[in-house]
Amino acid sequence: MKANQLLLRAKAFDHLFDAVVVTDAQGIITDWNSGSEALYGYTETEAVGQPVNILHVPEDTDHITSEVLAAVASDGKWTGEVRMLRKDGSIGWIESMCIPILDDDQQMIGALGINRDISQRMYETEQLRFQARFDQLTQIPNRYSLIDRIDHLIDQYDRNENAFSLLFFDLDNFKKINDTYGHSFGDLVLKEVATRIASNIRKSDMVARIGGDEFILLLENTHTKLDIETTIKNLSHELKKDIPINGNTINIQCSIGYSTFPTNGITCDELLAHADKGMYQEKKQHKTKQP
Repeated sequence: MKANQLLLRAKAFDHLFDAVVVTDAQGIITDWNSGSEALYGYTETEAVGQPVNILHVPEDTDHITSEVLAAVASDGKWTGEVRMLRKDGSIGWIESMCIPILDDDQQMIGALGINRDISQRMYETEQLRFQARFDQLTQIPNRYSLIDRIDHLIDQYDRNENAFSLLFFDLDNFKKINDTYGHSFGDLVLKEVATRIASNIRKSDMVARIGGDEFILLLENTHTKLDIETTIKNLSHELKKDIPINGNTINIQCSIGYSTFPTNGITCDELLAHADKGMYQEKKQHKTKQP
């Protein structure tokens, strides 16, 4: 190859937008272009001579190495999407290709990695995934996440026979709060209710907002009347505590109904309907007690 061709290739290597990282057979960085400096934050002087795993999130290193070696052995190259670690400690995502560098005897003497930053794309994808499964106001799971979890537990029941229960929460007189203080104020009340429920349940349980002022609490491995009533009592006590918002103090009361799988239903719809019915019965009782 002529000298001017080599020079042109060298210039092209350094000015590629993608990050190009060259390593030896031991995984030590031997070459580094300006795209790599822009992506990772290390200068060429800082990077060359360092192990390539400085660019990986530590807990990802082993599986990335094994995946790359297996793919190169079978397909001659590896491509994938992995997390990256920048010099400043921040984590992003790259779309990467790794190609082995072979000697005249076809023995691997190094590798060339071409990496492209896809952090923004991954962030946007994660945001869309979050929006699809979480309530935007309260940041707790929504109806779709709840139904998925319930259906999963139902599917697992034949194997583990773990019964579970649903608690259906509805805020009494919430419309009056909205009418008196405005919907923005009502939103703050809903966020506080969600926080209080989520802060007083087990990690294995799930609270979801299914619409308006209605919440569902899924209690795994809970089916006895005593356990359910104890949970309701504790949560009702927590929710009745004063809620200070914008200089006002609000007191709320919830009507709560419950259902248990498989006693009160064997499908998600049946369980929700039974808990909903119980909630409305309690709401009627609350109204008859009001002066």
